[in-house]
Amino acid sequence: MTGPGPHSPQTDRRNRVVLAALGLLLTAAGVVALLVGVGVFGDGRADRPILDPNVRDFAADHGWFWPVVAVGCGLIALLALVWLAQQFRTDRSHGLDVTHDALGDVHLPATALTDAVVDDVAGIAGVEGARAELRGRREPSLEIAVRVTRGTDVPGVLGEVCGPVLGRARRALGRPDLPAQVDIRPAGTGRRRFPIR
Repeated sequence: MTGPGPHSPQTDRRNRVVLAALGLLLTAAGVVALLVGVGVFGDGRADRPILDPNVRDFAADHGWFWPVVAVGCGLIALLALVWLAQQFRTDRSHGLDVTHDALGDVHLPATALTDAVVDDVAGIAGVEGARAELRGRREPSLEIAVRVTRGTDVPGVLGEVCGPVLGRARRALGRPDLPAQVDIRPAGTGRRRFPIR
């Protein structure tokens, strides 16, 4: 059973940098506006209109001013739309090319592999549920999340998943070095991660 994957690490990193910078900029602007409004920089500045009369006169005297402002706002809106579109990108793979030779290509959909892995894991004693996802387009890796009942031998389940289950998945893909990460979550406890190379 596969579900929507999280954002790619590149998208997450970019989001953190952009949102932190934007947050700092807006916080600084808000603090300055507040200080001006309460008269820290003098009562004359606190009582002035937001748009200085010189700016209003300049805009009125130059017909190109407002079209340039409109183009700038349009570019900001376009950048915001591009950023929004990036939020829907994940590093989840939709499939792998298993063979590529003179006879043709064989493409394996990701769900074919992940469904088989989930079914394989579900057959292990003590497993309550499982999820598998194939991640990465250039360098694929397999993520397997396993939920086990209380009192289950977690090292035993891990041994089964990392041994026979992962071995069958690697053989099916023809990739004996396929990296994998196994997350085991006993019911009611935190997740334990085991990267497998």
